[in-house]
Amino acid sequence: MTSPSLTASKNASSLESLLRPTHFVSELRSRKKAQALDELAAALATAGVTRSPEIVAELLREREALGSTGVGKGIAVPHARSTLIAERAVLVARSQKGIDFDATDGGPVHLVFLVVAPPMERDPIYLKVLADVVRAVRLSRTRQRLADAPDFDTVREILIHAAAE
Repeated sequence: MTSPSLTASKNASSLESLLRPTHFVSELRSRKKAQALDELAAALATAGVTRSPEIVAELLREREALGSTGVGKGIAVPHARSTLIAERAVLVARSQKGIDFDATDGGPVHLVFLVVAPPMERDPIYLKVLADVVRAVRLSRTRQRLADAPDFDTVREILIHAAAE
């Protein structure tokens, strides 16, 4: 059996290695889901994760057509796997005003965690990172701290700590 501290360390490390300053948008301009997905894909291109932001945005829209990744409580976790993605990445973005993301609770989204990866037949890390993100933001106080954080380094520390709990 794995000890709780070892499990916490493993949970943090999956997410921790993917949180980078180049994968952070402190304030999204978009207020609608389609435009936000375009903005997120463009940020991936700027960070060097893809050379095809338009196609990645379309893949994200196709995923959203299956069901909104706006999971409620102000959180969205859009995700996609594609040959157009160079590496696993988590892009963290915030929106003070909120985005109409067709969230399950009908509320606006203020925190977006875009998870992308190249397609791999057996990639347990991709699914683990999705789970780690959702676990990290389950508490109201964590979501508020993320929204109020002054910079990427603070956001990163909050997420790593919350994912390890």
